[in-house]
Amino acid sequence: MNDEVIAKIWRRRIEWSRAADKLKAGVVYGRFAALVLNVVGAVAATLSATLPSDMSQTRANCALLSAIALAVATYVKAHMVSVDAIRTWTRARSVSEGLKTEVYMFCARARPYDGNDPVTVLNERTHAVQKPAEDLEQHLSNVTVTISNPPTMMNEDEYIEKRVKQQINDFYLSKPRLYAKRLTTFRRAELAIGLIGTVLSATVAFLSQNESARTATPSGLAAWVAVVTTISAALSAHVAADRYDFLVMSYNGTARRLEELIDQWHAPPMNKPPSWSIFVKSCEDAISVENESWLAKWMKKP
Repeated sequence: MNDEVIAKIWRRRIEWSRAADKLKAGVVYGRFAALVLNVVGAVAATLSATLPSDMSQTRANCALLSAIALAVATYVKAHMVSVDAIRTWTRARSVSEGLKTEVYMFCARARPYDGNDPVTVLNERTHAVQKPAEDLEQHLSNVTVTISNPPTMMNEDEYIEKRVKQQINDFYLSKPRLYAKRLTTFRRAELAIGLIGTVLSATVAFLSQNESARTATPSGLAAWVAVVTTISAALSAHVAADRYDFLVMSYNGTARRLEELIDQWHAPPMNKPPSWSIFVKSCEDAISVENESWLAKWMKKP
């Protein structure tokens, strides 16, 4: 009976997880699309203003492209990267993680699942986790779930290996490497674009001070300095919005916390053997606190 109950709730957890993944993808892709469209709009607008006057049709086309790109970027931000979109995604993710926590505490027989009727307690608590998000259940109809290997009842060593260590190795240590690589890529792009802007600014300053070259100074060069500055600022805003630096720090911190809890369980202070329920609760709390911290961080305006 335990396996049937676990499989049912685990399937529900996966549904919420898949829905959250789709909602997050919309936010992430929308933010990246807005970045690209803003860059295209800025470049096209500058081309429209700086191209020779005998290229009137090309200038008009660039102006039109700029207007369309900037308008679409505004629309994408308003609908795909809105506060409501982010809140919907984070709420769905919170439900998925809440169900996972309850299932693993049940499988580990930790309090409150150490009594005579743990199945009833599990059903009540998982229902309470999903109750506040009933308005989001429409998103579950758009996901396909293939469930395999749901958790089973575990002893102490199995919980540590299959829940805590697996969470550390497969998530909290692997994800920071991915985010650090992305962060490095964006930082290098920012540095390169900033360097280009510095060179352009120096060139404009030199030409403007050189009397003999003043008449030959391209009037549009200063406009390109502004474009480069805009692109650099857009990249910085994109990195800040994706919270890569925060996620790297947060995940590494949670991995260390979980490793410390394992060490304390295996080598408790003398005459102070830890309670199994307290250990499990501490591990789940560490994971939950981390989840809540980055969910809250996403809700803040960068």
